[in-house]
Amino acid sequence: MLDEFLRRQEIDILLLQEVTHPTFDTPRGYKSYFNVGTAGRGTALIMRDEFTIRNVKQLPSGRGIAAEYKGIRMINIYAPSGTGKRQEREHFYTSDLTYLLEGSPSNRIVDGDFNCILKKSDTTGHFKYSKALDGLVRGLGLQDMCGKRTLHGRFSHIIPQPVPHG
Repeated sequence: MLDEFLRRQEIDILLLQEVTHPTFDTPRGYKSYFNVGTAGRGTALIMRDEFTIRNVKQLPSGRGIAAEYKGIRMINIYAPSGTGKRQEREHFYTSDLTYLLEGSPSNRIVDGDFNCILKKSDTTGHFKYSKALDGLVRGLGLQDMCGKRTLHGRFSHIIPQPVPHG
């Protein structure tokens, strides 16, 4: 299924969160970098074989992995979730994420499951704001590059397409 998804969508680089297995059968033509942490969940990078990355950094918790490709730092995160983990999430953004950013070039892609938002218009549910993430986004000059705009903010996602029979 992953193999078909990568090929059908013509994906060069895939960043995954909530990964529960430290390895799986990487599709032919791709290589994988896993970071499953102490709680049994983590992050991963999957990319075409011909791509060469360097400066791979991983958080011991599994909540982040970063690498450089052609002068671009790719940072993939999986922040703590839930209202009860607000302090843990703020610490994640002020300490853990900054470790993944250290020494990185000015071109960055920060991707992942942030488990909070910066604007109330980006949610239809509870407003889980992160002051630390907001400060980081502003300080680094990051821009939201998500998909389409809706009444409830911007989001991007992929819906599985039916497989043609024949």
